[in-house]
Amino acid sequence: MDSSFFLVVVAAAIGFFILFRKFRFQESNSSSLSLPSPATSVSRNRKHDVFPSFHGADVLVELDMSSSKLRKLWEGTKQLRNLKWMDLSDSIDLKELPNLSTATNLEELELRNCSSLMELPSSIEKLTSLQRLDLCDCSSLVKLPPSINANNLWELSLINCSRVVELPAIENATNLWELNLQNCSSLIELPLSIGTARNLFLKELNISGCSSLVKLPSSIGDMTNLEEFDLSNCSNLVELPSSIGNLQNLCELIMRGCSKLEALPTNINLKSLYTLDLTDCSQLKSFPEISTNISELWLKGTAIKEVPLSIMSWSPLVDFQISYFESLKEFPHALDIITGLWLSKSDIQEVPPWVKRMSRLRDLRLNNCNNLVSLPQLPDSLAYLYADNCKSLERLDCCFNNPEISLYFPKCFKLNQEARDLIMHTSTRQCVMLPGTQVPACFNHRATSGDSLKIKLKESPLPTTLRFKACIMLVKVNEKLMGYDQWMKIDIKDEQKGLKVQCTPSDHRIYPVLTEHIYTFELEVEEVTSTELVFEFTPYYERNWKIGECGMLQKRNEITLPELFAGSSAGIFSCVLSLSLSLSPSISLSHGLVNESISPNGFQVFLASTIVREVRIMGLISP
Repeated sequence: MDSSFFLVVVAAAIGFFILFRKFRFQESNSSSLSLPSPATSVSRNRKHDVFPSFHGADVLVELDMSSSKLRKLWEGTKQLRNLKWMDLSDSIDLKELPNLSTATNLEELELRNCSSLMELPSSIEKLTSLQRLDLCDCSSLVKLPPSINANNLWELSLINCSRVVELPAIENATNLWELNLQNCSSLIELPLSIGTARNLFLKELNISGCSSLVKLPSSIGDMTNLEEFDLSNCSNLVELPSSIGNLQNLCELIMRGCSKLEALPTNINLKSLYTLDLTDCSQLKSFPEISTNISELWLKGTAIKEVPLSIMSWSPLVDFQISYFESLKEFPHALDIITGLWLSKSDIQEVPPWVKRMSRLRDLRLNNCNNLVSLPQLPDSLAYLYADNCKSLERLDCCFNNPEISLYFPKCFKLNQEARDLIMHTSTRQCVMLPGTQVPACFNHRATSGDSLKIKLKESPLPTTLRFKACIMLVKVNEKLMGYDQWMKIDIKDEQKGLKVQCTPSDHRIYPVLTEHIYTFELEVEEVTSTELVFEFTPYYERNWKIGECGMLQKRNEITLPELFAGSSAGIFSCVLSLSLSLSPSISLSHGLVNESISPNGFQVFLASTIVREVRIMGLISP
């Protein structure tokens, strides 16, 4: 026989087999279904609220009834020995499952958002081949089987199963990798088997939002493979068992919002611990010395009032965030390592000047500091300043020298004009936010309505790269829809050629989203060949917000002091500067002239010397 003919026959046979394997039960009004013997799958039929009778279940491999209107499946027991995958997710009317005891080869059972399902049948215990069980958002689920015996199960998820009170025993699920119990708010305890199963492979345990949990079993210390443990918002948890010291593979311990936690175990050293988050553990007073290998330590919102000298030996520590307290200045060793400082509901009228000495400070948060009137000079390392609802804040006696700084001033309505100008003229590649009811006049291209505007470029020849600063003001479309952040997309079009022009970045996060506030961000446009550009601003969630006003300001390329002094080499202007020099190794600049515009065309001065104390612009001379 010709080999080519043989190949054709084989290919046809394979195609015929695949055709049958892809058989699907689609929208049909039939009340019965017969599966041809090679058929392996049935997919959703959204019209029926009762599953149609069918024959040939013993050859069924896949059952996809997601987003169906089913209230129940079949009656009795069907032979499902070949069924491997079953998806009933988003079937919000489904109230019960059939007997699945014969589905001994079932590997995945998807029940996500079956919000009317109240219990799982005990036959689930027979599913020894099960690898993944997803029960997320089964908000009516109350009863689970006594145990789960699938030794190949690697993921069990019960996120938002808020009525589940008790978990099944899982000692036989020896390959369980991830157990997610997030927001199981009625769960009163973890099963003892979670620790007594010595060969349990569990690496990720999430019990965040389990607000009814009061304590953890001491056997939890036997989960020696555990790497990530999230207990966030376990608001009734008072303590951790000392046996947690046995978790020598633990890398992340997240206890954010455990508001009744008073202390952590002492005399333990979790050698692998990388991240410890105790944010808003408001009753915690003692400094947590549970590992010397921590890289990220977050103590914001705690009652801790001291920083032990021993922290200086924590060589891996790169991110240390803590709440402000008055005696913090008495721990000078801490000032050198703190990267994040939080002031919340504080009565202080000004941020103390010693904050400037915090050489590694990157993140400063000021929340509801109602008496705060001014900000002093802040460290040049600062990359994120967030002043929220500081009702008395008027002055900014500082400048912002980091070109990557993010500046947020939500609800700081008393900022004076000088402060607003400083914020608006700060050159940064990140987002800037401040109160405002219209786009400022310094944005010489403005659209007082709509989400687009056109710019005519006057340069000749056109530079290879153009820099712009954009400003937008948002208007809420739907008062009922909530949302605290937003993404803004910028599209640029060549008006003459009708082609899209590339800009970087094109997406910007707007946070928080508020009316009566303006947002600015900078972008670069490359390979411009047209003198007319159209800028379009589009919120990702247009049903929530729309653009009220928008504006653009073209920025000039930055030049250095040597270029500035060279005059003609800079090509455009020479400047007469008066320099006041100091031998001090620190920079002291009068009124923040770093990054300030020195000409109508927007040139900027960048100071490189550490001895320059003051730069005063005396005048401009045109060539």
